Amino acid sequence: MNNLTLWLIFIAVCIGTFAIRLSFVHLHGRGSFNIGKHQTTLQLLAPAVLAALSIPAIIFQDKATLDSVSIAQITAALVTAILAWAFKGVFWPLCLGMITFWIMKFYNF
Repeated sequence: MNNLTLWLIFIAVCIGTFAIRLSFVHLHGRGSFNIGKHQTTLQLLAPAVLAALSIPAIIFQDKATLDSVSIAQITAALVTAILAWAFKGVFWPLCLGMITFWIMKFYNF
């Protein structure tokens, strides 16, 4: 695959993603948007994004098998999950989970 083809794929995906998001904004912009109706869904959005970004990086590191899981990553993930449940947010659990990971890596776990 040459560079031109790769850039054309990136641009097409970008336009497609933008069009999908714009269509939902446009559809909800037509009528009255009731935030109470969507409150539960919006509360679940941040934990879902956190899980979608972090779980593949934790479980599958170098190979697509479970034999390469590191104790430091699993421990940091558990600390982050417990703090996310306690804080009901994303910022502090991410920061403290990353600090846990760095400390464990520093001490070679």
